[in-house]
Amino acid sequence: MNHTTGKEIGYDAVFIDINGDHIDSTIDPNVTQEARVLPNLNLTKADDFWPGKSKFFLRGLGVLNIPEDGDYFFRLTSAGKVKLQLNNVDLVVHEEMHEKGMKEGKRLLPKGPAVFDYGYYPGDKVPFLMLEWSRDGKSYEVISDEFYENTRVVEVDAWSGATEVSKDNSGLNTLTEAEKASGWKLLFDGKTTKGWHTYNKPGTIGSRWVVENGSLKFEGYEKYFTYYVAGRVFYHANIDKLAEGGLDIVTDDSYENFELVLEWKISKDGNSGLFYTVQEIETYKEGWNSSPEMQILDDQGQKDGLIRGHRSADLYDLIPSTERRTKPHGEWNKVKIVKNRGKIEHWMNGALVLQYDTNSSTWQNRIANSKFASYIENYGKPGPGKIGLQDHDDTVWFRNIKIKLLED
Repeated sequence: MNHTTGKEIGYDAVFIDINGDHIDSTIDPNVTQEARVLPNLNLTKADDFWPGKSKFFLRGLGVLNIPEDGDYFFRLTSAGKVKLQLNNVDLVVHEEMHEKGMKEGKRLLPKGPAVFDYGYYPGDKVPFLMLEWSRDGKSYEVISDEFYENTRVVEVDAWSGATEVSKDNSGLNTLTEAEKASGWKLLFDGKTTKGWHTYNKPGTIGSRWVVENGSLKFEGYEKYFTYYVAGRVFYHANIDKLAEGGLDIVTDDSYENFELVLEWKISKDGNSGLFYTVQEIETYKEGWNSSPEMQILDDQGQKDGLIRGHRSADLYDLIPSTERRTKPHGEWNKVKIVKNRGKIEHWMNGALVLQYDTNSSTWQNRIANSKFASYIENYGKPGPGKIGLQDHDDTVWFRNIKIKLLED
C-alpha cells in the first residue's frame, strides 16, 4: 500500500512454467504456476521476472492510471515474444521471437483507469520488458510505479435486485392474449431453432445451437488450458467454429423499428452478445461487423468486466451503461432493445441504462474513431437489419425472445 495515495502498489501477474516459446494442447493442465505482484513494466533484470526460471510464460493484468485526456504514444522494448493490450485492444504486438527490440503504439485515452494486460514469452532470450510513454511522440519516459494499480479499483459487483424474469418453466416462450393483441411475435418457439440461421448461411444452423429445457443454448467450446489472473479467466484453445458447429446466428427476417425483449443467462466466466442491426454481407464474417452489440458477460469473471464500455448491457466498446443491473453468472437477466428511426435504447432488468441516435454526427464520429471504423458504411444503420446472437466461445442461454414492430 502506498500510504500517501492510499493505492495498492503494483498489478497482478502469473508465471507459468513452460519449456518453450508457446503454449499448445500438449501442456500439462497441472503445470507449475506462480502468482506474483509486479510493480511496473520496467522489468530489465532476470530477477525482476521469475527468479531461478529461464523459460516461462508471463501474463500480467492491471490498471494504468491515465493522468489527463488526450493522445498517448507508447514504446515497448522487449526480448522474446509479447502482445500488450489496453482496454482489450492491441496496443503493441511483437509476436515473432526477437532479440531486444522496440515497437510503438498510439491511443486516444480519457483520464482515469485503463486496463492493460500482456502475454510474454522470453523463450531462449534474456527476459526484458520496458514500457515508456510520451505525449508528443518524441520525448519518451519510463512509466513510473505511481501510475500502476491492481484491478480491484475497476471491479464491479453483481446486482442483487429483483427481476421480472420467469420464475419457472410455465408460460415460457408463449404470448399472452394481451401481447398478441398489441402485436408481439415470438422469435423462438422454445422447441426448435426455426427462424434462425448461421450468419451468411441461410437454411443452416450450427450443431452447438441447441434447444434445452425451453432455452436456446449455445454450447461453448472445450479449452485445453485455462488459468486465472486477479480472478479473471484466460484460456488457450484450438477452435474451428464452422467445423465445430458454431458461429453467430441471425433471424431469417429483418426488422427496422421495433421493441425486442429476451432473457439471457451466461455461464461462469462467459462472454456473448446481442446484435440488432445485422446486415448479411458476403465479405463480412460475424454479426459485429455491421451491428452494435449489447454486451452479455460474466462481469465478475471476464477481463472485459473490468473495462468501462465492455461490461454487460453496455454498447460494446462504444457507450457504457449508466448503472450496473446484471445478475451473476448462472442467473437470468431480462433485457430490452428499442430501435425507432435510428434511435436506440438499452434496458437492463427494468431500467433504461443507455440511449443513442445513429442519425447523429456524434454517432458517426464515435464510429469513425473506434475499432469499427473500417465497417462504418454498413455499421449500425437505421434501416432494416437482423437480430443476432453471438458465438463468443462460451456457453450461454436465451429464452422468451419476443419482438413488436413499431408503427411508422
